Amino acid sequence: MRFNPVDIGVRVEVLNDVLKEIVEDYQCWDPKFHITTSQYDDHARTFCVCPYGFVVKDFYEKEIFGVNGHSMKDKKSNNCNFALLIRTRLTKPLENTTEYGRSIAKQTNTLGGGKPIIQRIGDLRMNRRSRWSRIRKSYVNPTLKDVTPGDLSMAYPYRIVTDILEALEKLEKVIPGVGSDSTLLYAPEIKFYSMRVETNKTLQTIVPNIFVAGDGAGISRGITIAAATGIIAADGIKNLIK
Repeated sequence: MRFNPVDIGVRVEVLNDVLKEIVEDYQCWDPKFHITTSQYDDHARTFCVCPYGFVVKDFYEKEIFGVNGHSMKDKKSNNCNFALLIRTRLTKPLENTTEYGRSIAKQTNTLGGGKPIIQRIGDLRMNRRSRWSRIRKSYVNPTLKDVTPGDLSMAYPYRIVTDILEALEKLEKVIPGVGSDSTLLYAPEIKFYSMRVETNKTLQTIVPNIFVAGDGAGISRGITIAAATGIIAADGIKNLIK
């Protein structure tokens, strides 16, 4: 077994008009952007775009929570939200990316007083905590109200904050407006993944005749790829019994 990376980032909320060209004109409902950051050469990605959506509180465990996003069938907002995630790998002595992600989530929860933290990009750039007075002056009205205006740089490591700001600057070049001072960031948004079982190319483990597949084995991320790994494992079993 080995630990997969953990994705640590924020939920970004902008007006629908910012992503309208991509989502509606190009009919790309859930666009994926992959970005290499400049200073640390880290991998950032967008995930789970929610047009006309709502930011929501999402429990990871009983006492640890983050944020997520939903688009509703019968209820729409004026905003669009998406996750911006930084891939984080660890080596010795701390390889447990799950524990690392949990510690960041707990620290952010504590700083938010038991609520998610919200911050304007403009405030983060100016190294100051957001306050409701400034958020109310922004043209983006938050869809999640049960939050605490705060400072992301107090909760997240410097490297991850730097990666988030650089990724948003790069996104601004293809999605004008996404990096506006009024854009809202919610934290924490963390994607945990199962530990990965070591396998060969046909997904057979070091235990003879034992094959694994799917998200639970850390082999895939999502139902489509999980299904594909099932086919790979089935082919491996078929070739084994020929």
